[in-house]
Amino acid sequence: GTRGTIIHKNTDNMKKVFLILTIALICLNNAEAKKIIGYYISKTNDTLTVTFNVPIKFFSQKPDYERLQQKIKCYDSTNQKKILKPDMANEIIFDYEGEKIRMLSRQNNLDLISSVFTVNNSLFLKLIKDGKIKLFKYYKTNNSPGMYNASSGMTTGAGSYSYSVETYIMQKGNDELFKTRWLSFRKDMVNYLSDCPDVAKKIEDKIYRSDDIMQIIDEYNRRPTA
Repeated sequence: GTRGTIIHKNTDNMKKVFLILTIALICLNNAEAKKIIGYYISKTNDTLTVTFNVPIKFFSQKPDYERLQQKIKCYDSTNQKKILKPDMANEIIFDYEGEKIRMLSRQNNLDLISSVFTVNNSLFLKLIKDGKIKLFKYYKTNNSPGMYNASSGMTTGAGSYSYSVETYIMQKGNDELFKTRWLSFRKDMVNYLSDCPDVAKKIEDKIYRSDDIMQIIDEYNRRPTA
């Protein structure tokens, strides 16, 4: 009757509203960008001022570093659009909310994957600390599997979700990029910093742990050059 028709219409309307909200959230999360004046250093070491179109994460309101690892859109003084990729520049620099953001182009010797759709020979990495050892952060989104149903022996999409992972990457001088293996931080870092016995011993003795990576890099970089 009439009541059934009203309930049916209300259900349809709710579905439409939900769909619109979902699409709106996806668009907001993916499409928001801010125009920020900055500069990049070309492969020939020229410094060029441009206006970057920096993708911004909707909820955190921070730059989407994961996307910036692959490329960034920018405009030159004549408003010509250019897509800047890691093999086209040595570094991109811009200020965001008082923080100077530096992303350096580096060879992807660690097989870091920024996107399932691209094979990256190089990528922009966010510089955290500069010095004898450079400390970078690598950003990646992982997808968790769905729920495993023991009775059917199948994995469903229910319970699956995405989460962001940030990994520290190091580079000693002009050497290849380095990162510790999962569960092998102490062993890997002691080997990597064997040329600085004082710091290596603090890691070996568990004075410094994985959470102390900033202090480890600072102390290594402060040591006198031999």
